[in-house]
Amino acid sequence: MVQKMACAGWCLMALALVVSGCTPSSGSRTKATQNAKVQYTLGVAELKNNNPTMALAKFLEAEKFDKNDSDIQEGLAQAYQRKGAFAEAEKHYLRAIELRPDEPRYFNNLGALYLDMQRPDDALLHLNKAATNLLFPQPEIPLTGIGMAYFMKQEHQQSIASYREALSKNPRYIEAYLRLGEVLTTLGQVDRGLIEYKKALLLAPEYGRLHFYMGMAYMKNGQMDPARQAFLKVRELIPESEMGIRAGDYLDMLQ
Repeated sequence: MVQKMACAGWCLMALALVVSGCTPSSGSRTKATQNAKVQYTLGVAELKNNNPTMALAKFLEAEKFDKNDSDIQEGLAQAYQRKGAFAEAEKHYLRAIELRPDEPRYFNNLGALYLDMQRPDDALLHLNKAATNLLFPQPEIPLTGIGMAYFMKQEHQQSIASYREALSKNPRYIEAYLRLGEVLTTLGQVDRGLIEYKKALLLAPEYGRLHFYMGMAYMKNGQMDPARQAFLKVRELIPESEMGIRAGDYLDMLQ
């Protein structure tokens, strides 16, 4: 199974669309705060377009106009995280939390960073703060991250429990099914893992990562024809990705 637990693509909560801290208490917007909002909004758009380099440039411009806006700090953190500059990302997430400690999204996103950094204990600390906050709108996201942290620690039963709790909050949350299938397959319960993958497949038949995980499970189960079909689907959906390239290698092996 895939052991690299990259998280940034799915368990980061979306950035706020409006800079909440960019309006002075007087109610009148200064030129600086207007510029900060414009640059921040441009940065959010660049992140949505999967262009973290340009997003980082926009968020750095926004920070010049307002160093004490928590959303701008979070934007910087997400851009640095997408670029693999984890130490810089951590610094800006912590600054966002310092500025606004009542925002659970920041704790979730810092926990996601710690998963990327292979620091499961730190991830658990922050993801639990998000998951237990009653104002957090999507608790299935940090709960799935908690499951991933336990998986890193090889505490598989706690991992399974966290994924099932995530699915109890949102039975349509695809990533929890995928991760549940992963841990079951790792435990040698491949048929049970495939059941979870197939539940996800009903919800997201064109999800390339899911087909890759299924291909790996089929191969582990000795089901080479279904494995071949799964890897062909990966090559169709995400040919240029790391998983797409690996799927091509497995297809060569299965010829």
